[in-house]
Amino acid sequence: MIESLKNFFYPSSICIAGASTKEKSIGYELLKTILHYGYTGKIYPVNPKTDEVLGIKCFKKINDISEHIDLAIVVVPKLYVEETIDRLISRNVKSIVLITAGFKETGLEGESVEKRITEKIKNAGGRLVGPNCMGVINTSDAIKLNATFVAEKPEHGTIAFLSQSGALGAAVLNSLRETDIRFGHFISVGNKADVSENDLLEFWQSDPSIKTISLYLESFSDGESFIKNFADGKINKPVLILKAGCTEAGMKAAVSHTGALGSSDRVVTAVINQFGICRTKNLTELFNSAKGFESFPLPVGNKIVVVTNAGGPAIIAVDALEKEGLQLAELKEATKMKLRDIVHPEGSIENPVDLLPGGTAEQFKSVNQLVADDDNVDAVVSIFVEPVMVPAFEVVENINSVTADKPILQVVMPLPEFWNQYRINSKYKTPLFRQPEEPAKVLVNMLRYKNINRTVERLKPSKSVLELKPENRFLSPSEINLLAEHYKLPLIKSFVLNERELGKASFEIGFPLVLKGLSSEVIHKSEAGAVAVNIRNSEELIEASIEISKRFNRQGLALDGFLIQPFIKAKHEILIGGFRDPSFGPMIMFGSGGKYVEVYNDTAIKSAFLSEQDIDDMISSTAIGKILAGVRGEKEINISALKEIIKSTAQLMLDSEEISELDFNPVIVSSEGEFFIVDARVKVW
Repeated sequence: MIESLKNFFYPSSICIAGASTKEKSIGYELLKTILHYGYTGKIYPVNPKTDEVLGIKCFKKINDISEHIDLAIVVVPKLYVEETIDRLISRNVKSIVLITAGFKETGLEGESVEKRITEKIKNAGGRLVGPNCMGVINTSDAIKLNATFVAEKPEHGTIAFLSQSGALGAAVLNSLRETDIRFGHFISVGNKADVSENDLLEFWQSDPSIKTISLYLESFSDGESFIKNFADGKINKPVLILKAGCTEAGMKAAVSHTGALGSSDRVVTAVINQFGICRTKNLTELFNSAKGFESFPLPVGNKIVVVTNAGGPAIIAVDALEKEGLQLAELKEATKMKLRDIVHPEGSIENPVDLLPGGTAEQFKSVNQLVADDDNVDAVVSIFVEPVMVPAFEVVENINSVTADKPILQVVMPLPEFWNQYRINSKYKTPLFRQPEEPAKVLVNMLRYKNINRTVERLKPSKSVLELKPENRFLSPSEINLLAEHYKLPLIKSFVLNERELGKASFEIGFPLVLKGLSSEVIHKSEAGAVAVNIRNSEELIEASIEISKRFNRQGLALDGFLIQPFIKAKHEILIGGFRDPSFGPMIMFGSGGKYVEVYNDTAIKSAFLSEQDIDDMISSTAIGKILAGVRGEKEINISALKEIIKSTAQLMLDSEEISELDFNPVIVSSEGEFFIVDARVKVW
């Protein structure tokens, strides 16, 4: 697969099918951009109506090109796309970028054509980028490929950027001179008919020229395969994602408590955090963080020092650091003594270190060097607001010259002309930040990447216990019992009976007990009035069964029988559940349970590809988890047993692809610290 993508970024020859002599057309502008950027390979324009485009020989037909074609870029009108693809396939072209629009994004007819074209290319052993995209870029001096219709000339860097949106990709490229983003590779994937983020993750991981991977996505092609790349330890480069189009549409059919609480955007955030991927909120954070990974060493920890010449921006920076869970470092006394020799007497040698508006370039350099050398400091945020008497360029260049194995992130708030001066004259061209709150996001993303354990052992699917038909139903109590027995889930002893058999079962279980009315039409029994608890004798049992029958009759519900269980006095009620996300596959949930579960909304979710640390994080991130661990002098319950139940439930979700949702709610924690699943719903599709 890696080799199949190589020619998209490293082609020795390119065919432009649909090259044009008409200025401002895509076929003209794309070829012009390729030429002006300095592509080092051979170029074969194709247009039946002309002999030359932009001074280059033009071929009437694709079959007129006698040389091998590594990469074809198709910009012909939609009417001629399929014919053009057929001719490229006949010439054994394996890499095709289809820029033309009007396919899946326009409706069912366009989707059908797109599918047919994609299948033709795949059957011929080729790969397709697009359709409805804007091309590819490789800034390497050996290639110098800008096969887009954006005239900017990106500088070479080590960042790879995938954009699902062509327009957004164009906007990013158009802003390069302002943002100073330096790409290694850029690709617009459009409709993702074939090549997707999953393919490019693996390709960029293997490419030594790429240091950081950044993605703008509106959808995941196959979220489960995406996260399995990380779960299996295949990706170890920093990955940053800006995910748009966050809706709950995928969970509309959810019927259980677990499903109702698992909105699609919440799932995206959960899995991204679980596997050490950095989710950013906007383009500024995406590329600031990418530049951070490209240009600075990773911080060892979260102790930060702020150096400034202005109080207001420093306060904003400190607030942002605290909000992200970062801490102000406590400077050593020896460091403070040295700072006192540099900082103005009315300034501050505490953190934030304040040099006041008169702080010079030399002072900024010395102070940044001192605090970076302090063992209590993991990273430095240096803020400079330009006053009349101290030029920003000198300050920034002096700080750039500091030698440190820690990140020094500079926030510069200068006069407008500074930026062009820095871009042209800087010896270092280290990335700078424009707002005081920006470094906090960069540092926390770098720490998130650094702290994830990529070699950790995770759960993996094994053989399913039940052979289940693909049908939309809930499992029977007997089927649930089989699952519980195999996965060692603490399902409470239960009997399914009709009204005449109640007395016999009560003697086997003993009082007190719980009675529940069963119906295929009832999802949440308590809402239907189908539960009676703490039944102490036979008379109360009969009365409860009659009352439940009446309630079902009043609601027009069919009563399929009764479920009878021992009554366990609950000290706590928890929920352990699972659901199958449409994109990311099996998910697991833990939190506060009972009938008010949606009200409390005290739950944590993870991909079912769990590690031990994931389970610990799920428990500790919820209020009920903190309570179970022991608070206010209460004894900790058996956390090890709880972790085993969560792990077994996750394994069940991994093993049984037929299960769409399961809900163990409530799982009762008794006063003795034992766990009992007293209500289990398992839905298959």
